[in-house]
Amino acid sequence: MRAARVRATSPAGTPYAFPGHPAPSSAIEVHSDIPKPQVSKPGELLIQVKASTVYRDNLEWNELYPPHHALLGNDFAGVVVAAHESEQDFRIGDHVYGMAHANRGGTWAEYAIVTSEEAIRKPDHLSWEEAAALPGSALTADQALFMHAGVEITARHDPKRVLITGASGGIGMYLVQFAIAAGHDVVAATSSTERNGSFLRSIGAQEVVEYGDFAALSDEFDLVVDSAGDPVLGECWRVVKADGTLVAFDACSWGYIQEHQSKGISKGKEGVRALYFIAEPSRASMGRIAEHVAKGTVKGQVLKTVGLDEVREAYETVHSGRGIGHGKIVVVF
Repeated sequence: MRAARVRATSPAGTPYAFPGHPAPSSAIEVHSDIPKPQVSKPGELLIQVKASTVYRDNLEWNELYPPHHALLGNDFAGVVVAAHESEQDFRIGDHVYGMAHANRGGTWAEYAIVTSEEAIRKPDHLSWEEAAALPGSALTADQALFMHAGVEITARHDPKRVLITGASGGIGMYLVQFAIAAGHDVVAATSSTERNGSFLRSIGAQEVVEYGDFAALSDEFDLVVDSAGDPVLGECWRVVKADGTLVAFDACSWGYIQEHQSKGISKGKEGVRALYFIAEPSRASMGRIAEHVAKGTVKGQVLKTVGLDEVREAYETVHSGRGIGHGKIVVVF
């Protein structure tokens, strides 16, 4: 089958290792002779992949690095073509979507192994591309808010004041929408209100600010969710309440709590509950996302589609983060 993988380093070379030596984009290779995976364990499904997506930090996830010639890609939308004999929830021919675990990946390929915990049935009204654009970003947003930060899914009696950075990005847009839908008060922070302000207000943000205006916000936020990374993440300590919560998940933010303590960036905010997490497949999260999809309150935002042969260039575009627009680049098969 055709698939994209990370080229292994030479025996004499420095191994790719998070966070110091992420693989360069030149390490992405497309091959046509990669063995088709086979179902071998309970819970496994073999998916004929119809669409996947490109993350800006695909090459910064150490779980996927060589020497195993790791296959890349995590989001998927496709058709179940095989299932373990013990499988009860899915049948051959089911249309599904979801996110493969960060320690496995493999969805930049014509076929991929996923698990029944990672998959959910695709609604007919979602295209393959729209479905693939949802899971990783929406799962991360859902888990940041309702699992790790612990804010209420329905905030009738205790709405929180929430600041979201990188709010117009692939994950940030879902953070805004989910927090608003839950009844919290949301301020969306962005690098440019001129470029992103109208979009952010269109998805529900009650206020939009630029990063340079943080000083005027004071420490008024119960929760700050950062999807931008440093230096913006460093500024977040200034605006979170002394007893508030700060959540980060970008690959480059790994270890930020200890780093910011050692540099004095978080001084005076020792009471802040600071967290870092990596999103994991979750039926509970996918169930909440499916409810939004069914209501039509969210759908996958597709910026453009590319073929597998264009995936390296697509990664370079996303990783640069320079004005690519709102939505995901989707790899189609």
